[in-house]
Amino acid sequence: MAVSRSPSNILRDTRVLSIIGQIIFAIVIIAALYGLMTSIFTALADKNITPNLRFLQDRAGFDIGEAPAWYSSDRSYWDAYTIGFINTLRVVIAGLVVSTVIGIFLGIFLLSRNWLLRNSSKTIVEVLRNTPLLIQLFVWYFVVMLSLPAFQQSISLPPEGYGSIPLRWIVYLIGAYAVWNYTRNLPPQRSHLRRPIWWAAGAVIILAEIGARFGLVWNAAFRFEIQPWIYLNIRGLAFPELLPTARFADWAAFITIGVVLAFIMWVYLGRLKEATGRAYPRLLYAVIAIVALTVVGWLIVSSEPAATTVTLTNADGQTTIVPIEQAQADGLITAEEEAVYAGTPLLLKLPQKNNFRFTQGLQILPEYTALFLALTIYTAVFIAEIVRAGILAVPPGQVEAARALGLSGGDVLRLVILPQALRVIIPPLGNQYLNLAKNSSLAIAVAYADLFQITTTIMNQSGQSVTGMVMVMITYLLISLTIAALAERANRRFQIVTR
Repeated sequence: MAVSRSPSNILRDTRVLSIIGQIIFAIVIIAALYGLMTSIFTALADKNITPNLRFLQDRAGFDIGEAPAWYSSDRSYWDAYTIGFINTLRVVIAGLVVSTVIGIFLGIFLLSRNWLLRNSSKTIVEVLRNTPLLIQLFVWYFVVMLSLPAFQQSISLPPEGYGSIPLRWIVYLIGAYAVWNYTRNLPPQRSHLRRPIWWAAGAVIILAEIGARFGLVWNAAFRFEIQPWIYLNIRGLAFPELLPTARFADWAAFITIGVVLAFIMWVYLGRLKEATGRAYPRLLYAVIAIVALTVVGWLIVSSEPAATTVTLTNADGQTTIVPIEQAQADGLITAEEEAVYAGTPLLLKLPQKNNFRFTQGLQILPEYTALFLALTIYTAVFIAEIVRAGILAVPPGQVEAARALGLSGGDVLRLVILPQALRVIIPPLGNQYLNLAKNSSLAIAVAYADLFQITTTIMNQSGQSVTGMVMVMITYLLISLTIAALAERANRRFQIVTR
């Protein structure tokens, strides 16, 4: 019997009614958005402000503290916006990596059998997790960073001066290694001698130290000069800078060969293990291959003779040949020129300060440092809880079976617990990554020149508030979608595949 297709029967169909309802809802939403946008554009037109993108080519007219050397106030708004985007990525990318590492260790500490370590970690997590991020940001900036000494009284790490290493300490290390190697190879019937041998070795060291204090034992030492690598002051943090030289490409070729060789060994030994059942230290062999090629490449590339003089041209057009050491001491060549004449693949530039500023090395402003620390630690405590929950989700039988096979605690954690816990950890971990990216907009509270802070300045100067906010929203949306896509890909990689 044919079904009647009369209008009354069609309107009784729930599927048709559902489609009609969705169409009506979409029309209402579109109409509301159209009316809202019309009113906004009308109000802006009354103020002679029309949303557009042409203003991005206008002169910015303001300086940025966290900006590269090529930027100046004469650059365009688009250049300023780009720097804000780069500064935001600097915080987000570094924060994601560091917060993950801290969170994983902190989550493992929460399950430690050590009472002090477990409860200390729990206290840190509970305090930081239940304190607003903005307050933590203010504490890092106004209490910690602004309490550092002035530039002239910078804290140097390590302290500048001379240090010494007693040569007897080297003898202690050699002797301890010899004792360890001897006791390790003792047969089972003589294993009871291990503890007395270690007690005797400890007693010898104590007696030697007492004798050194009273001048009864050889007390020679190796003295060396200490140069500070890190400076802390109210202006921020200064640390060494690594500059690639003209020989870096040749050295990188050796490193690439080492990585390729390590990958081939990893795959080959893995297949050999599947075929024979014999375990091979693949990671050790891979690390040895990379390190060996890196060291050999450094020695070969650095052994090539380097230039000892440099040709300089003065203001009158006269050229003079000056030794490189003298040119460096007199400041006649830049760091980039020095990298061209360097004899090593990398050039380490320790921070050097005069009375007013650092002449070389990298410097991080206190605004970035406070924001990075606040975001990283705040996110890390949430990641710690996620890691703890993921580890507890692993069935206890898996751990007991691994221990019954004779695996050590570290191997149980690395080979059994974490691979299974990742299936539980990754989905909420992606949410915390998204929170870190979006929370970076709080940088405006400490005047860090991130995307939102620079866009706010652009909007105040140009009057293009609607365009500026839309640009910020789209940019943060793209960052969040990128993080979400990577987290989803990792989730698919570790999820259980079923038929």
